[in-house]
Amino acid sequence: MHHIHARAGIRQDGLGRSLGPELRAIWGIAEGAEPGRVREIVLLRLNRVLGQFTDPVLPEIVWTAYNLGVDPAESGAGMVGRLRRMVDRGRVAISERTCTRRFYRFLSGVKNSLDAPQPELTEEDLRLASYWLDGNIRPGHDRLSRMSPVVRMFLDGRVCGPADETGAPLPDSLEGHGDWFCVFTDDRLFAEYRAATGAGWARVGHRTGREVVRAAAGRSEATGVLVNPRPIRGAGIDAALPLPPSEIARLALDPRN
Repeated sequence: MHHIHARAGIRQDGLGRSLGPELRAIWGIAEGAEPGRVREIVLLRLNRVLGQFTDPVLPEIVWTAYNLGVDPAESGAGMVGRLRRMVDRGRVAISERTCTRRFYRFLSGVKNSLDAPQPELTEEDLRLASYWLDGNIRPGHDRLSRMSPVVRMFLDGRVCGPADETGAPLPDSLEGHGDWFCVFTDDRLFAEYRAATGAGWARVGHRTGREVVRAAAGRSEATGVLVNPRPIRGAGIDAALPLPPSEIARLALDPRN
């Protein structure tokens, strides 16, 4: 387990070998899986655990340790070197020792998570992980960028979701997270979600992502858009692509939209 953040982190050669057979089996990594697929699964499993922490500095520490979103010139510095340079460059306002302590607290969370059932990973999850890896982008950073390819694809494409009598998007209240328009990039994902959750939406509406953004912005200042929520209890807002109200406001004001 401790070898994952060593050397070049998740970009190290032989990452699957470093995991060992027991961890590969727990995380659902097939024997002989391609190196790229191994990295995608490892990234998604780590990100799932990271989402359970509320420390706002931890994502910077964790992804620096695992060598994602790191300057290529610093990639080979090893975990200690990467964390030291992160601190020296002022990317976090805490000491290197504190960063290391918080990272190992996260690592304990990863170890504890291995005793619980691992959520199934979808092709959409893996495609998003591939996008993060190819672009050297940390999860979460791309979602809040209105010019990210993922958001641009959503804006330009057609989506479906629950609608009212007029065909307008129907908001859903997610406990602790406010009101959201839940939309899906294809009918199959929507059908799977309805079947799994028993959602009683009577009407289905189809429109472009851009139109959904305008509808959310026009409804209130507290309505977000959730793209492709998962039908797993407690995972809807973590596994999906969330566009919070602040991002909706920026997208609605962009003259290109």
